[in-house]
Amino acid sequence: MNHYRHLYGPVPSRRLGRSLGVDLVPHKICTYDCIYCQIGKTTDNTVLRKEYVPAEEILEEIRVFLQEGRSAADFLSLGGSGEPTLHSKIRSIIEGVRAISLLPVAVITNGSLLCEQEVREDLLRADVVLPSMDAVSQRVFEMVNRPCPGFSAVRVIEGLIQFRRVYRGRIWLEILFCKGINDTEGEILLMKEVMARIRPDLIHLNTVVRPPSESWVKPLAQAEMERLKTFFGERASVISEFDRPILPPPRTEMTGELLSILKRRPLSISDLCRLTGLARDQLETHLQPLIEEGKVRIHSFQDSDFYEVAPD
Repeated sequence: MNHYRHLYGPVPSRRLGRSLGVDLVPHKICTYDCIYCQIGKTTDNTVLRKEYVPAEEILEEIRVFLQEGRSAADFLSLGGSGEPTLHSKIRSIIEGVRAISLLPVAVITNGSLLCEQEVREDLLRADVVLPSMDAVSQRVFEMVNRPCPGFSAVRVIEGLIQFRRVYRGRIWLEILFCKGINDTEGEILLMKEVMARIRPDLIHLNTVVRPPSESWVKPLAQAEMERLKTFFGERASVISEFDRPILPPPRTEMTGELLSILKRRPLSISDLCRLTGLARDQLETHLQPLIEEGKVRIHSFQDSDFYEVAPD
């Protein structure tokens, strides 16, 4: 798939199965600069909505992917390297996908722009919206998400509440916990109160599992995550690793495929094994030349090694 500019995958998603990712904005244009982000620091912290990538160009790539029919996907996911709701024609893209495909459309968003009525209306035809909400108090919100000036936690929460009132699809809300930052008893109690007002269909509890934007950010232990699951109730689950194999691309494309995927996020060797269907030794055969050429590097985090594209 290395001939696609805006599509990547299908990749193993812990929430969406085989997810065909779609980048709607260039790397890394976002309303936040989250301390835990696995794809690095925000390069353009903005609230400006515009057609960052031509909508018709994106839809044409999706048409080609569907015609080739080489890789099965469970979802088409609008997200990727930045905040997708910054794309001013996201509604047209969602409607365009639904016109040419039966694949369900998911929007992976930080939820920040749902405070705007236009954005809420833009997402109404998506099958699933996966917003995040990592903090309720303003102080913790600013510590974790480092939003554009002018954003408030109250405004983001009200946007989510308003969206729930008009949206008839599924809302799977994610909370990502960082050790010692947004996991205090007071913050967690406030989160539960807010969840009762937002009424998401599911609550996905997550923690730092890949190298974060800031090296000092640490994950919660599994036992702590399980206690949070119990606290948040029956709609809550701790996100588990995806373990179904995905049909590998032709071997001649493997180098380009690996670079395309690793450009979006760091992955462990076990992640890559599940993604490609290759054995560890086969993958290492492909990865070693890329490491020697300086195109890929190994990043150690929490006693695990992750492969990522080396910076220019």
